[in-house]
Amino acid sequence: MATTSSTVYYSSKYPDLQYKKLGKTGFTASVCGFGAYRVDDPIPEHHLALEYALQHGINLIDTSSNYSLGGSERLIGRVLQKLLSEDRITFDDIIVITKGGYLQGDNLAIAKERETAGNPYPEIVKCNPGLWHCIHPVFLEDQLQKSLKYLQQKKVDVYLLHNPEYFLTHSEITSHKEMKIEYYRRIRQAFEYLEWEVKNGRISYYGISSNTFVEAEDKKDFTSLEFIYNIATEISNDNHFAVIQFPLNLIERGAVTNKNQMGSSKSLLEFAREKDLGVLINRPLNSIMNNKIVRLTDFNIRENRNREEVNELISKLCGLEKELIDKYVNKMNENLNDKKNLLDCLSLGKLLESKNDEFESPSQFKDIKSSYLIPRANFIIDTFGNYFEDDDNIINLLNNYAVLVNITLDSIESNLARQWNEKNKQMYSKLNKYLDSKQQNLTLSQKAIMFINALEEISSTLVGMRKVEYVKNILGCMTIHSNSNLKKYW
Repeated sequence: MATTSSTVYYSSKYPDLQYKKLGKTGFTASVCGFGAYRVDDPIPEHHLALEYALQHGINLIDTSSNYSLGGSERLIGRVLQKLLSEDRITFDDIIVITKGGYLQGDNLAIAKERETAGNPYPEIVKCNPGLWHCIHPVFLEDQLQKSLKYLQQKKVDVYLLHNPEYFLTHSEITSHKEMKIEYYRRIRQAFEYLEWEVKNGRISYYGISSNTFVEAEDKKDFTSLEFIYNIATEISNDNHFAVIQFPLNLIERGAVTNKNQMGSSKSLLEFAREKDLGVLINRPLNSIMNNKIVRLTDFNIRENRNREEVNELISKLCGLEKELIDKYVNKMNENLNDKKNLLDCLSLGKLLESKNDEFESPSQFKDIKSSYLIPRANFIIDTFGNYFEDDDNIINLLNNYAVLVNITLDSIESNLARQWNEKNKQMYSKLNKYLDSKQQNLTLSQKAIMFINALEEISSTLVGMRKVEYVKNILGCMTIHSNSNLKKYW
């Protein structure tokens, strides 16, 4: 577990990097934390990224029991144990934060089994068939136990309730006043349990991660930090409510601009600073605007082809898929199920042809590519290989198909990247007015993070670092100290 003295010592080993105090915890935290939202235990690249971060000045890790359905916590536990056994870190140096509240995957399956058996978790919020939510002590105790097991630790430094506002969105209570009363009663109940866990020695501090801390007071799902702070104080003047987490980025600035505390007289950040709360920022590079995600980053351009050339590639792909269907699939009579699946998958070219104008951003397309398009192409290649492994002609066709698919998909993504990089030039121009000549050479993502960290109230900005190159990019902006002009942006 982290200690005040060890985290101070850790920071002293990296004098060129920036560190801040994590509120009343007293821990010294790197101004950028390792956001473990999308890391998973089976992926070696993610292990290497965390190892690199912990050995180069990043000493705060943020995860949750539902990230990668537990895979994130398992990865963190393995990496910490490995580095500890090799004397490359000590546990006292590293601040580990995890969260509880979501029921997905195995947790959801267990909850449904309990419900069927007549022993449900109390006070479940059923958001949709694939997502339930709960902050009742019975569930939190179960989640904390699992988190400690996966993290391979006896104690968590900070435990956060994860988006408790799901209750406000999905509650069946019709009266707004009664719904709010019940909401804060549930939070009080959770805090009383977490205080007990502090005494029990399994957590050091606790808090809340909520997307709606930043909302206007009159919003249905608004979560009042003032109310929550008062609840903790009523439980004990010596309470361990110490950390909050919420979104903030160059576009979504509610934490700074919305006066939603103390009778509309203070902003969220002002109130947090006054109460000496540690402040963690999520989504620094993913802004939500008009119900769409805007990535505050520069995009790589792998293929330099114009729109006409991309359309030509798609047309060639359609032709090659037709050739595969005419020469091979239509003649398959052994396994009709495989034949049907091949016919379905061999429509990738037509799909790209019809949807090419609908892709919104390189990030969106990259997700579609990895989760849907590439698996379809791989199925085609694998299935054909099984049926026609001795046919030299089909092997050549499949090789051509694989190359054409990769070039086509990379070209579409690159065209989208080029469009977004052009849009980003407006943001560059806006930000550069506040930056000195050295800072102007940073990437957009580095600038976005620097502007956040320039706010004194922020303890650490959580950034996804699934690759070593991402870690290096973040370290690059942690070495350049902000100037006073950056605060004027907010």
